[in-house]
Amino acid sequence: MKKITLLIAGICSISFAGLINCIHNRTVNAAEETSMSHEGVVLPTRVLMHEIARRTSNILEGTLAGSLKYVAQEAGAIVDDSYKINEVFFPADPKDNKWLQQAKIDPNDTEKITKLKEEFHIYLKNITSSALEVQKAAKAGDQKATFKAFTNMVEKACFECHTEIRDKMIPIENR
Repeated sequence: MKKITLLIAGICSISFAGLINCIHNRTVNAAEETSMSHEGVVLPTRVLMHEIARRTSNILEGTLAGSLKYVAQEAGAIVDDSYKINEVFFPADPKDNKWLQQAKIDPNDTEKITKLKEEFHIYLKNITSSALEVQKAAKAGDQKATFKAFTNMVEKACFECHTEIRDKMIPIENR
């Protein structure tokens, strides 16, 4: 029963995130400063997470509509987007890293930053492997397996990362 409630809450929140993204779409071009903030969140971080949330919402909608070719395409895009996570969260110079500043992590604490990168890498592997499972099921034309792979992705990759990384590190007013 708890899994079903969690699943429904997850699906609603992903759908809501997709709706918000459609209504309030934000983009960044190369000429804009990458360290620019918006509502307490570093803009490149926000843009990347909104993009992944939008594609996740698209997967849910496509799965429910039976548009499995579209679902496979969006799952592939999540794989591509997920590889940007390390670039966005850990730019080359930790002293200029606005995300670390928000999390109140000392840019000179290389041990903590290395550990955090390793944790992010685990979630990066989880999201890419999960998205590839969604893509595989969608390409096979199996709507039920696609939905199951999708819910597994949200539960095992998205929720776990948010619980372990975002919710423990970034104060709610800065998300």
